[in-house]
Amino acid sequence: MQELLRKHNPIWFGQQLETGIERSTLHPIVSFLSVPHIIAISGARRSGKSFLLKQLIMHLLRTNIPASNIVSMNFEDPFFVNHDDVKVLDTLLSEYRVMKNPSGKVFLFLDEIQNISQWHRWLRDLYDRHSDVKVFITGSNSELLSVELASHLTGRVLAFENFPFSFYEYLQDQPDVELPGIVQYETLYPMKDSLQHYVEKVFQIGLFPEIINVKDLNLREEILRQYFQQVLFKDIVPKFSIRNSKTIEQLAYYCSTTFASRFSYHRIASAVGSNENTIKEYLSYLEKAYLFFVIEHFSSSLKKQTRYAKKIYISDEGLRNATASSFSPDTGRHAENVVFLHLRRETKKITFWQDDQSGAEIDFVIQGKNRTVLCNVSYTNEISQREYKAFSMFLTSNPIQDYQCLLVTQNVYKKVMHEGIEIQLIPMWLFLLDIQLWLPD
Repeated sequence: MQELLRKHNPIWFGQQLETGIERSTLHPIVSFLSVPHIIAISGARRSGKSFLLKQLIMHLLRTNIPASNIVSMNFEDPFFVNHDDVKVLDTLLSEYRVMKNPSGKVFLFLDEIQNISQWHRWLRDLYDRHSDVKVFITGSNSELLSVELASHLTGRVLAFENFPFSFYEYLQDQPDVELPGIVQYETLYPMKDSLQHYVEKVFQIGLFPEIINVKDLNLREEILRQYFQQVLFKDIVPKFSIRNSKTIEQLAYYCSTTFASRFSYHRIASAVGSNENTIKEYLSYLEKAYLFFVIEHFSSSLKKQTRYAKKIYISDEGLRNATASSFSPDTGRHAENVVFLHLRRETKKITFWQDDQSGAEIDFVIQGKNRTVLCNVSYTNEISQREYKAFSMFLTSNPIQDYQCLLVTQNVYKKVMHEGIEIQLIPMWLFLLDIQLWLPD
């Protein structure tokens, strides 16, 4: 164990950690370092959770926390394949104290903690008995963290989600892009062609950190296909004891091909040769692994909501392109998917709406405490009246007092009045860089 600890803690020997692009999640987490709560970070496999932990560790070192008071372990290490009993956590902490004999608060980083059985019980005992230990954990399954923490660690945890790069983070890694200090239309307009280029590049390669600088198309797609398979057969099938792995694999590839579109459980069940209950269950597993996201139809009645078709989105554009059977560019659906992912980083309160008779649709209804945002995506510069009409139809059917209407375009920035409703048209490249301006309170 001591050799393993040395391997995973190079800072003890004066080495700097490679931290990559600073994540937007870093500062919110840093603001809670002084409270005793466990910091839990869930997110997709390969989305950068380990790098986020490294950034937190380097922050601690910069604030004069001794390296000897920081201990880190990644439970994806092959050692833990045959050492996944919870007792290994006792051994880890004990051997660390023998090696370092720390004085003062200890900062304990446990990466991919779900690989250790009964970890939550051990963590609860540690939290209740050792106030001198601040714990950070990560996991690749949203259910793992939410359910386990809710049932065993209530009131002891602050939970965060980590996603692949945002568009802003992606641009930080592009040497030919230097964003202005104030992000607004006027300051970004001189860069609009370059920004639009990168938006459309995201449609092709996605935003997984390890992928964005891989130039070889075949290598990039092979990495993403392997990632897709790992999530299915390492994170989902064994975790949920799935016997018919072929069905969930077919389901995942079907969802990848039909991303950013409406679906019914009956239709998918027919397509993959299964039944509705199994599809419903398997889709929930794909969501928990951050592979896909499902949103409901907007309705004031929960009973009515369950009767409507739903919509599905994939966690990354590059992942979709590497695994779908479709060879069309699907630019419109990629644009919608990118907008969804950008919204999902900030809130889970996202639904969609469609009129039964006309088919008019609001892509995203984002509900806040004081305001509702209606957002459509039309990745073009030729906006039809039909796009405007959808907003008035929604508001006629669903009277809302405080609302904002947004239409995300390719490169159009203006305000339009339609049937007494103000609609803000905003280019995709601006929307993706200034999300706080458009989110509801």
